[in-house]
Amino acid sequence: MTSIVPFPFCVPVDKTVVMASLEEELTCSVCRDVFSQAQPLPCGHSFCPACVRDAWGHGEAGVRGRFTCAQCQEEQGVVACDCCPPVGDGDQSGNAAAVKTCLRCEVSLCAEHLKPHLERPAFKTHLLVEPLGDLSHRRCPAHEEMFRYYCADERVYVCADCLLEGGHAQHRVKGLRKVQEDLKVILQSLLQKADEKLNKGEQILQEHRNTDRTITDLSAADDSQVERMGIALQLQVERLVLALRESTRKERQQAVERLQNNCSRVREDLSQTQDIHHYLGSLLEETDPFLLIWAFQSDDSRLLADLNCPQFTPDSLSLDRKYIMEDIESKYREFITETLRCLTELKRELLTSPLTLDTNSAHPLLSVSDDLRSAMRVKQRLPCATHPDRFDHWAQVLTVQTFSSGTHYWEVEAEGFWDIAVSYRSIGRKGKEGTAFGNNKMSWSLTQQHDRKLAAWHNRRKTRLSSRMSGNRVGVALDYGVGTITFSEVGPSNTLTHLHTFSTSFNQPVCLGFGLYKAELHSRISIVRV
Repeated sequence: MTSIVPFPFCVPVDKTVVMASLEEELTCSVCRDVFSQAQPLPCGHSFCPACVRDAWGHGEAGVRGRFTCAQCQEEQGVVACDCCPPVGDGDQSGNAAAVKTCLRCEVSLCAEHLKPHLERPAFKTHLLVEPLGDLSHRRCPAHEEMFRYYCADERVYVCADCLLEGGHAQHRVKGLRKVQEDLKVILQSLLQKADEKLNKGEQILQEHRNTDRTITDLSAADDSQVERMGIALQLQVERLVLALRESTRKERQQAVERLQNNCSRVREDLSQTQDIHHYLGSLLEETDPFLLIWAFQSDDSRLLADLNCPQFTPDSLSLDRKYIMEDIESKYREFITETLRCLTELKRELLTSPLTLDTNSAHPLLSVSDDLRSAMRVKQRLPCATHPDRFDHWAQVLTVQTFSSGTHYWEVEAEGFWDIAVSYRSIGRKGKEGTAFGNNKMSWSLTQQHDRKLAAWHNRRKTRLSSRMSGNRVGVALDYGVGTITFSEVGPSNTLTHLHTFSTSFNQPVCLGFGLYKAELHSRISIVRV
């Protein structure tokens, strides 16, 4: 449909007059800015497009704005009804205010006198507009008749006599009401586009609000996780300090005990020697030779043995620093191991992003749980509505969330014959060829076959992996900026055993995808809350 743009009336004007009034015509009567092209209104006043749009777009809350020329309001004030009898000396200032102006009858009407126009069929074709105090700008200056037609070729208003004179023969001329209807069809289409744009904007804004709430929640969770890690590390440090203190205390206690034992033995030797010394002194003072000889001969061998026995001399004592250092090193290694475990746990928790399965993409042979976090392969097709996003050949499903930046980590419990993939959402969904995970350029997958052998797939290329999983938990690490996808087995103590790493360059947002095959193997997956 050809767009129709209203333009000034078809009035011949002297060039001198045009040049003289050009500056005034190109000055907006509202903002007083000079604009490049005049846009005269039917009343003859000119405004810049920005002021016209602003005046038209500002109505009361919930009500669309209705344009009223600000200059006309300023000049004419309230328009009186032309049908009300004059008051006093023919002055119409006391008449009821008009609510509409009929362009066919060329009169302004109050609410009471407007009723016939609204109720009687004879007035059905009459064009009613907001009250106009001056109709001269809506009359043909050459024929003094109201403009009732519009020439789309010359973009001017014309009257019936203008058409009879043949000045617009072969032109696309339509009645004003028809032009109004055509314009409203165009405007309705534009309004629909504006509504769609508004809805899309609101949707984007809501998504960002949800993202903001998610970030706030995640930040609070991160703070809590960091706090827990801080407490755990503090406990580890306290345990290390206590262990080191206990180690040095034990070593010091053992040294003190050895020193005390040595002192006791030296005291025993001194006491025995003092006894012998006292005994020998007593013998020397004995005056009875018979008694002296008897005493000496009866105890001489033991006495000589005791005197010839070497004096106990203990080794010099010192703390065993080597033992202490070895014990400190052992305790410190335990501390480092526990600290790394805490950091690994924190990393897993901080990098984990929430995931839910997209039921619109799920193949009918997949049963998705109510919480959208697990899926199971079934033998019979489930009733599913037709959807362009649904896989119709391979039993696969994608996640709702997509990622186009950052580092992320997820863990999945998987059993049976399965695929765990990172995929573009643009992956094909219909048919057999090129839609299986890893058999196209759109996806990278780790597959466990029915015999538990592992393989990595991308773009139809299969890489057999020598390792086999001892458990059922798989860790998936994505670094979008670097372009790496790393699959690992998660052990009982959350230790990660590397399985395979893909290196690529992402050019679209990615999501996770899962494929489940062989219902008899009870194939299933479950997204783990780390």
